[in-house]
Amino acid sequence: MTGGSGFRRDVQGLRGIAVALVVLEHASDIVPGGYIGVDVFFVISGFVITRLMLAEFQSQGTVSLRDFYARRIRRLIPALSVVLAGTLLLSMVVLSPGIEQESAVWAAVSSLFFVANVRYLLQGGYFFLESDPFRHLWSLGVEEQFYAVYPLLLLCVFVWSKRRGWNPSRVLGWTLLAVSAVSFVGASLLAVGELLPLATRLSFFGSPFRFWELMAGAMVAILVGKGVRQIPRPVVLVAQSVGLIAIVWPAVAYGPFTLFPGVAAIPPVLGTALLIATGSQLSPARILTESRPVVYLGNISYGLYLWHWPLLVFSKRLFPENSSALLVAVGLSIGLADVQLRFLEDPIRRRNDVIGRKAVKLMIGMSGAVLMICAALWAGAQWGWGVNRTAQFEELPSLTMECGYSDGERPNSAGCMAEGVSATRILLIGDSQAGALADAVVTVARQIGASYRVAFGNSCPVHARPNELRSDCSFIQSDFVQLASEFEPTVTVIANASDLYVTRGGFGKPDARIRSADGSMPNNYQEALENWVQGVSQVLTQKWSSNAAVVYVQMVPVAPTQNPSVLRPAAGTEVFPLKAGFDRNMIAQQERKALEGLQNVKILDPAKVLCGDGECALATSEGPIYADAYHLNTRGAGLLEPTLRALIEQISP
Repeated sequence: MTGGSGFRRDVQGLRGIAVALVVLEHASDIVPGGYIGVDVFFVISGFVITRLMLAEFQSQGTVSLRDFYARRIRRLIPALSVVLAGTLLLSMVVLSPGIEQESAVWAAVSSLFFVANVRYLLQGGYFFLESDPFRHLWSLGVEEQFYAVYPLLLLCVFVWSKRRGWNPSRVLGWTLLAVSAVSFVGASLLAVGELLPLATRLSFFGSPFRFWELMAGAMVAILVGKGVRQIPRPVVLVAQSVGLIAIVWPAVAYGPFTLFPGVAAIPPVLGTALLIATGSQLSPARILTESRPVVYLGNISYGLYLWHWPLLVFSKRLFPENSSALLVAVGLSIGLADVQLRFLEDPIRRRNDVIGRKAVKLMIGMSGAVLMICAALWAGAQWGWGVNRTAQFEELPSLTMECGYSDGERPNSAGCMAEGVSATRILLIGDSQAGALADAVVTVARQIGASYRVAFGNSCPVHARPNELRSDCSFIQSDFVQLASEFEPTVTVIANASDLYVTRGGFGKPDARIRSADGSMPNNYQEALENWVQGVSQVLTQKWSSNAAVVYVQMVPVAPTQNPSVLRPAAGTEVFPLKAGFDRNMIAQQERKALEGLQNVKILDPAKVLCGDGECALATSEGPIYADAYHLNTRGAGLLEPTLRALIEQISP
């Protein structure tokens, strides 16, 4: 078994390509699939670490876990601590006191202890966390969770093979192949929404389902050590060309709707593996990976990866309409990464005497400093840093808060139903948008003496096909039909958070995506939009819904986050432009085209009530009208009451 731990310029260049893809995807629309750069990093990391450990075993006859973890501490902790500290300090003046700064504190703590991926798995999808300055550190969590167990696996294989006289590299190769196969199959099944709740998030953030990518690099290290480098030049040229295309093509062709990782991760993973396995021989691809600019990016890749995202987040917050600010943020990230490499990363990483207790002291000291800043930011967030924190959003008590489905149970609270004196019978169903509208519907029903029934399932729309964000959505949708049969409404009010299943289904919560009629997931925005509109139109022509007149309430305009901060104390809290919600407006337009021909359907677009002259209200003289960016509170829903009542009276018998 041979290892070899010499520096490979082409591998460093691959790091440069990987970080460039990630930064470009975050800062622009040039490479929508640039997130595959993280997968390239995973393969490289598995290769480099395994190569070093194989070389150590060859020369020493064992692997020192103490030295391994000391190297990881020297490599990761100093730079990470500086970036965490710097980002937290910037958060004090850029982010709004209260929830935003408190969230930043917990994100920093989880990142410091390499469990950010677990936190984000429970919070929301990757793209949904676009305002979190620590979002990108989920990948460090995956990598370090892998290295918490991987050296132990290698050591066990080495010792076990040595005792039995077996070839350690062969045993290790087969072991890695078996484990990575299980990891890959699990990731692929989860990526298409099978097996478990929140499946696609678990596939993306879950360490066990990313391990196969790191192990692919590890297996390349074993193959290279066994002499795979002696490959005919024509084969090398083909292999490297295929490898480079397998990285570049997904970066351009993939996007937020791609079912990823799983099968879609195969091209960048295998492409990286091919380039590493054959990269020792000269070729056009190697000329690219060994070019000075690309290798330079590889040298600063760790610092650039750490710095670029928080600086992009802050630039968007401070200069939301200035695209040049993003370029400045990227340039500043490169400069900080360069300085950090020269004066922090390299000097500490080369200190081979920092092992054992010294390494532990280094980790405790730098981590302790970050935790102290976390505590200071937390305290300041409670105090408010002297910022006038006029609430942009405000949750208000609701008469119908208990009318949502829970654990597969239909809501039957007294506040969710009543019999009136008129012949009008109003049924309100839908997802959380129906919940936000519920008090307004009940108020209108009481005003006109109508009977009413309210039932809503958060993240479960009235649609021909259920989404997969909640395991009980199929039951809830079928129960909507049953409820309509039992209650026999004359007017059915339906309210859905349409953008959740279209735009946010791709960019934020992949589990919320609506499948096509054939069971496939949408591959892009257009398919997701068509799936949504077709399903809404289909359900409103079914017998159970067409028996009554329908008021279809469209998604409310999505309110941008405009919370005040130290640097922007006068952040707007009163109005926002309707045109800023392009995706919501596009969905509403397509819904109108599909539904306007249905004789029994009336459409209520909240934007026509809330957005005069293209400017949408965030508040009245009494206070905020939104509970959060996506939902009106009871005060805001009250603004829709006159229009809602007029429509109901117009179509009532």
